[in-house]
Amino acid sequence: MVDSRHRVAIVTGAGSGLGAAVVRKLAARKFTIALVDLRASWCDTSLDALGPDRAGLWAFGADLRYLHEAEATVLRVAETLGPPMVVVNAPFPGRADSAPELPDWESVVHARLRAPLLVSRAAERYLAESGAGRIVNVAQIDSSARKRPDDLVIRETLHALTETLSRELGPRGVQVNTVVADISCAARTADTGSRARPECCLAAEDETAALVDYLVSDAAGTVSGRMIESRHPVTGSPPAADTLR
Repeated sequence: MVDSRHRVAIVTGAGSGLGAAVVRKLAARKFTIALVDLRASWCDTSLDALGPDRAGLWAFGADLRYLHEAEATVLRVAETLGPPMVVVNAPFPGRADSAPELPDWESVVHARLRAPLLVSRAAERYLAESGAGRIVNVAQIDSSARKRPDDLVIRETLHALTETLSRELGPRGVQVNTVVADISCAARTADTGSRARPECCLAAEDETAALVDYLVSDAAGTVSGRMIESRHPVTGSPPAADTLR
């Protein structure tokens, strides 16, 4: 069961607002958490927000777009904190425009697709050994902003990846799901001209993190291989497990 005594989770993109929200949810469940971002210092805000509750949280810096860094990071986590039972891939979506230059396109797509695959592959042995491993990929989009071609690519490719990993790892006790979070806040930020993140962003991130928390819990039952689209604001409780099969 995922609710066993010692639980280790890896959260990538932990320095972002959404990553921090996921960390808060898992920390409330008493997970030992490896926060991973391009630089360990980028996780400081997430750690500071938890104050005295940050015990059991460790920051790691790595460029997870590269195989050797993804494998080394997962190994460090396993050796330092224990074998991971949960992996949440929540890379920051970047700022690609409607017609990005090739280097920007490659960087964004590698961060949002290649990194989650590499981390999942590096961790799959530990997840399978736990008997109840969980992988949740999170794709953050913003339909209020200019349309981004990479959003469509990410959505469809993650869907296929989720189904493939679920079929492959399901017999080994690992459940794999994806959450597509449409956090439509960019327009309001532009309208106000404020650098502060609007309340709608914070609420949407918290709601998305609650859905991730649900998917790694026993309440999700045997739900696996699903891509769940979440628009905000969302009202009501998380969906029942039998409605997601």
